[in-house]
Amino acid sequence: MNPLNWPLALTGVRTVQIRGLGALASRLYAYLSGFLAVFLMAAYVSPAEFGKYSIYQSVLEAALVVGTLGSSLLFSREAASVPPGVRRGDVFRTLAIGLPLATLLIAVILKIQHLPVAGVPFALVVASLAVFSFISLRLSYSRGLGYAGLLNLETGIRSTILVLGVAALAVLGLDLDAWHLLLINLMAFVLVGAASMRTGWAAGPPRGQPALELASQGSATAYSLLMFLLRKSDLLVVAFFMPLGYVGAFKVAFLLAEAPSQFVQAFLYTKTRAMLGTNAGDLDASTLRLARQSFLLGCVLFAGLAALVTVAAPLLKVGREALEIFLCIAPYFLLRTYTIHHEMLLALKSPMSVLGGWALLEVVLRLLSYGVVVAVFPGKPHYVFFIAFVSDFLLYEVRMRALFGFYPIVRLVRGSFERSS
Repeated sequence: MNPLNWPLALTGVRTVQIRGLGALASRLYAYLSGFLAVFLMAAYVSPAEFGKYSIYQSVLEAALVVGTLGSSLLFSREAASVPPGVRRGDVFRTLAIGLPLATLLIAVILKIQHLPVAGVPFALVVASLAVFSFISLRLSYSRGLGYAGLLNLETGIRSTILVLGVAALAVLGLDLDAWHLLLINLMAFVLVGAASMRTGWAAGPPRGQPALELASQGSATAYSLLMFLLRKSDLLVVAFFMPLGYVGAFKVAFLLAEAPSQFVQAFLYTKTRAMLGTNAGDLDASTLRLARQSFLLGCVLFAGLAALVTVAAPLLKVGREALEIFLCIAPYFLLRTYTIHHEMLLALKSPMSVLGGWALLEVVLRLLSYGVVVAVFPGKPHYVFFIAFVSDFLLYEVRMRALFGFYPIVRLVRGSFERSS
């Protein structure tokens, strides 16, 4: 290396390190505030109302996929191209098509879940969807440009507002219902939406007519729906046949168990531009080392979270059941702290058809696993994550072998044994 370039190189390293530490710090804030919000609701809200709110939140996340036509990934991919492959017209067209379809989806899911399709909660969920969809597209575009600060912070901001709102209503002695929580959540979305419009905090596509092809957005919608079914639909699945009290306990356990992989993901968001310039079939030792370091970070976080849920369980109305569920699903999410790096790389670089094929296979296996668990252990649907741990491990290894030419975890374990001997 030319010595004249050393200061520039060191500056780049410091920038990456600062952004990485900032991402972890922002995610730490997001999850601490999220934990506090969930624990506060679980302590002051009845199990039935907390379960209803958890269902409404999951319905909102499902509707977001359709409301944005699954285009968050496309916005991130196309933002870094020169000129950008996405325009402001894409935002308007996406929302004009997606929001009516997503509203219909909300009505269908609520009907299936035996919740009212009309009334205040429905109106609050639809209003939140409109704001949330706009925010998601804008922050996804910013991510493609390398700006992930507000993307990592927005859940923490919303959780903080939820904590303040729930605490205020609890101090007033009001009985909290699901619609109270939804109203506070809508106010939080509006505030985050206003923040996303500030220059320097987030960026939007340049003016112009739509540049994305509707066919590509259709493929992205199908892929994103499959990924939602795989990663986020478990609460809706168990809510279909389990009591609302169990749904609340599952919500607490799922939030805790998912946290380590979310921390890793927050750090990797800062590397989106680098991943976009990487050849997915050319992984060097540093890339694999990052996955191993992510796994070690996940182990440390899981140890702390296990202690947290053990201490907090007696204080929550659903605490004991939440602790049992957490211990069952922890191995699956611990595995994800290792695999999430390569999954993100593939999502950014692979064709949608390839991604959709693997996602469909995983969804089919998950649904079959639920069928087996419900038949054998009807009161313990969270046991499905024992099967998911094995099936996801095998699929991950096979997919990596097919696309990259090696079995990463098998090679990691084999290398560890060789070094120890």
